[in-house]
Amino acid sequence: MPNSPALSSSVPLGSCIAGIPITLHWSFFLLLALELVNALVKYVSKYPTYILFVVVLYGPILFLTILAHEFGHALTTKKLGGTVGGIVLWPLGGFAICGPTEGLSGDLKVSLAGPLTHIPMAFIWWCLYVGVSEDESGLWPSMTIYLDVLSNSAAGFFEMLAAQALYLNIMLFCFNLFIPAYPLDGGRVYAACLILYAKLKPEIAAKVTVLTAFLIAGGMVIYSIIGFFSPIATSSFVI
Repeated sequence: MPNSPALSSSVPLGSCIAGIPITLHWSFFLLLALELVNALVKYVSKYPTYILFVVVLYGPILFLTILAHEFGHALTTKKLGGTVGGIVLWPLGGFAICGPTEGLSGDLKVSLAGPLTHIPMAFIWWCLYVGVSEDESGLWPSMTIYLDVLSNSAAGFFEMLAAQALYLNIMLFCFNLFIPAYPLDGGRVYAACLILYAKLKPEIAAKVTVLTAFLIAGGMVIYSIIGFFSPIATSSFVI
């Protein structure tokens, strides 16, 4: 794997699958740290089990989910004859260092392969949810984390964990695939489709992709500002 400043603080984890080296940046678990601080401040006294929930969801589950996503890119690249320098896990999720494949269509397949791994993972978590759920109102979980259910029993804990892991995969699938902006996979898919199917020149496709990403980023900033100053407060928890 080539040396770079971004990898200087990464820890090598080995290369047990297809000889692909994996490195973990120290800041990968920043989200876990933030969620853990929030849980300790707000819920530790009444719902201590929620601390374990946060550690498991944003620790090993998030780690393995992102790793599977990146292996989707890496293994597809190798199958198409490209080269893989390794996988790096860092604050924005991860990235696979992949070389060229059979052409633009190959790059499109590689870009799609990562997000598509979330479909079977989401299905597995949904099956686990159905298997442990005691909710008779339906087969689809609520996005709400019910702290009383989570703390009531082992079955309730795994019910909430499976539900949130399911939504984690759905959100990562949509976020990566349907936002046409670099460095997300959707940006690569969008640019490749503009060239392959809209028959745009690569330079024009790149400009269109950048402009689209700029508009989306601006919209997200405006939405965040409106949400911050909105008098209506929402919560993901029911206590």
